[in-house]
Amino acid sequence: GAQEMWLRSCLCPCWSADMSNMTAEEMPQDVKAIKDWIVQNKPFMLDVRSAGEVASNNIPGVLNISIQELNSGSVAKAKEAANGRPLGIYCASGGRSRMAVELFNQQKYPCFNCHTVDTMKYVFRVSPEAKQAAGVV
Repeated sequence: GAQEMWLRSCLCPCWSADMSNMTAEEMPQDVKAIKDWIVQNKPFMLDVRSAGEVASNNIPGVLNISIQELNSGSVAKAKEAANGRPLGIYCASGGRSRMAVELFNQQKYPCFNCHTVDTMKYVFRVSPEAKQAAGVV
């Protein structure tokens, strides 16, 4: 509803645009910052949405551990999977990824809020360099 749209617009300016047909030249500044971070840091990508959400809209090869699982002790599982690489974390609207970033920050584990699955799909579509750096298919 309206509250959800308000929340989305507060979390990530890129939500206001449909990114499915957006070109690389039209990349919003906040998204460019995410792309640049990915290229520089070669992160391990982590999707913190629920399994149901991931089933209907995902990026192949990305580890999925829901925010609920992270809150109940799966942080070690994510860190082990990342194997020393920083985590690039995303969800559906940027809220759960922000919570996950706070969890990893508490443990002094390097990570970055990559906002949303749609942001990531866009970045990987227009930037082969970012896609390669993140190791996604």
